Amino acid sequence: MATEALLPMQPSLGSATNTRVDSSKLHLQCRVSNEDMSYYTEPKNDQEDIKRNKYRYCIHKDELTIAVGRPWDVTVAHKKTNNAYPRVISNLGAMDESTDRGRLTHKVIAYMNHFARSIQEKHCIIRAFKGEFEFADLNGGNVQIHAWPRGNNVDTAQGPYFSDEDLGQIPGDVLPYMFDHLPMGYATTLGWAHPNTGDTMVTVMIGGIRTVMNGDFEIFTGDLIQWYWPFELACFKRDGRRKQYLNGWYEKALGGGENYLAPPNLDPSADIEADYEVGVNPPMGKDALKRKKFHTQAYGQSERRPKYVPRIKPYIRDHMNPRMYDGLRVFAIATSSARPHEMVDIKISRQTC
Repeated sequence: MATEALLPMQPSLGSATNTRVDSSKLHLQCRVSNEDMSYYTEPKNDQEDIKRNKYRYCIHKDELTIAVGRPWDVTVAHKKTNNAYPRVISNLGAMDESTDRGRLTHKVIAYMNHFARSIQEKHCIIRAFKGEFEFADLNGGNVQIHAWPRGNNVDTAQGPYFSDEDLGQIPGDVLPYMFDHLPMGYATTLGWAHPNTGDTMVTVMIGGIRTVMNGDFEIFTGDLIQWYWPFELACFKRDGRRKQYLNGWYEKALGGGENYLAPPNLDPSADIEADYEVGVNPPMGKDALKRKKFHTQAYGQSERRPKYVPRIKPYIRDHMNPRMYDGLRVFAIATSSARPHEMVDIKISRQTC
């Protein structure tokens, strides 16, 4: 049976006293982005679904709020109207595993977050999404991304990550709505995604010490804190590090042996439950799973259609193979320790990260 490292328990002040820490705060008024939530409906631009299922698209109090930043590709990006307030979201609406478009959106986001190590690689991946060259040819121009190629020329257990059908849909159905998602802070009020439902303005705490809910990883005092989407869980080891490519194809592609000089890339395609079975990573303890289920049910969503909201985890630096989007998603420092899905105190401050 797996054991958690935090024994004896080292709870946060909020967990120990059933209260929340308080400090001087810095707040910012933001607007829930109806334009982005319109894309995250099924089918697209279903304003009636945003109003009918208002709690699925809104920003709840205490949710981590994400700013909608720079478009991945300005030449095809969905244009937005000017607004005096930052556009924010806290979930992906109806984009879940129950729909083909939801699964494809998850795969595109996970791929970019996992493999883009620099601005150059980000733009190379976007060009591959647009069909300008094959994924297997991304190593041209000193950009070495050997993962999930198109076709069957690579010996992987999962086969190609993006099928021909996927790659045909990405340029028109996914890429125009892809933006950098950056941490803004924690919502202190409720904001609706449609003006007919209620106030679309939300107050976001962007600086100060706050008691928040931990994600799927243990956090220790002093850890840098980043956020991640729940469908990215399989990308990480149990301690929060990125997974390595396990089947040796990357080494073979580079020639192996003495010719192997570059650090191996990482592979999130392996299912995390399969890793548990072979003993690669220890699973969470039963109490952590109970806490996770309890907090997930608080949204009132079906297990088959969960609401995907950002979670937090420790940011584990990888100087040999850094991930650009992991660094950009750092927004706080832990001021206490916590087990998975347990309250933890953090200091929100982008300046000190």
